[in-house]
Amino acid sequence: MKTNLPEMNFFDGFYIWFNKEKKEEYYATPLYLYKANTKVEYDNRLVSVYLEDKKRKTPVEEQGLKFPGNMYFPYHEKFGMFLVRFLNADFQHYESAYDTFFYAYGFEILKELDEYYKFELLDKYKDETEYLKEMKKIFLALQYKIQEVQEEMINCVTYIYNLDNREKLEEFTPSQRFAVYLIKHLGDLYKYNKNDNVIKDNYSNKHLEFSILSELQLLERFKNNDILVSMIDTHESKDLSAICYAVLEELVKAPGSPIKKCQNCGMYFIPTSRLDEIYCGYPKSDGKTCREKGAFQAYNERLKQNRALAEYRRLYQLKSMAVGRNKDNEQMKNDFEKWKKDAKAKVNKLKHGVLTEDEVYEWLIKNK
Repeated sequence: MKTNLPEMNFFDGFYIWFNKEKKEEYYATPLYLYKANTKVEYDNRLVSVYLEDKKRKTPVEEQGLKFPGNMYFPYHEKFGMFLVRFLNADFQHYESAYDTFFYAYGFEILKELDEYYKFELLDKYKDETEYLKEMKKIFLALQYKIQEVQEEMINCVTYIYNLDNREKLEEFTPSQRFAVYLIKHLGDLYKYNKNDNVIKDNYSNKHLEFSILSELQLLERFKNNDILVSMIDTHESKDLSAICYAVLEELVKAPGSPIKKCQNCGMYFIPTSRLDEIYCGYPKSDGKTCREKGAFQAYNERLKQNRALAEYRRLYQLKSMAVGRNKDNEQMKNDFEKWKKDAKAKVNKLKHGVLTEDEVYEWLIKNK
């Protein structure tokens, strides 16, 4: 059955597609209650959206929130964030479920989750209180199903990316484990793509995107290789499990996009710069990320293990505090600047293997 992309401003359902080269994913769906700071990039036909925290006005990175829009101004975020956010979501209570997941993707993706419970979302509610009351009923009716899907996705992600370090799985790739997980029915993942309607991309879908160019301009740009039109299929579904399956399948097929579990907080994440990252980049209550905390802890651990670095840090703090207490003593300030320059040079040589730990330590003791 052929399905066309929606052209109305408002529509039910959830649409998601991926650009693995840019490591981005795009999605579109109505959301009937929203609080967000939104910036429309008209030139790029994208919408950047930020969660508006009740306590602070600073935008929270990588947390998208939507308003009713259309397919030609999609909401965008980093590749795989839908699945990662679902894995990390707290579905114990309605409020926590909304704050950690549904605020971004809406409740439309629950329509096919339970074949016996069908609900219709209205595009208008009398007020916010009425909306929240109705959405809470929907969530509570399907809560156990949502938690089942989350548990299954956690189990299969753990297997596919070998997050529990099982020795028998180490020599195999995520795509190989993914295939075996499906073939052997190791979980329920094989059932999850039944409600995924894949809309095949074709050039006619690009009409609005390139409507500002004349026929001749478009031909000339194709001729000069000045334009690249990527053909990217779209997944349409009202089934949460089907969308999770679609995202996971795309991640498995894309090298360099593994799902990992933070060794500090236990949250799932996708590395942003290095594949061997072990800490996530999610800000915690103190504003610092586990990646920042991990780097600080690693630095302190190196100090404990290297007496030259530890002595350098100790002397630096002592001299710095002494200068701070004697701000009018120019000689002390100049001596500190000279010592700091010489000491940093010694430490850099230590880090590059030019000097040994003992040599640097002895120099610091003689010049303290």
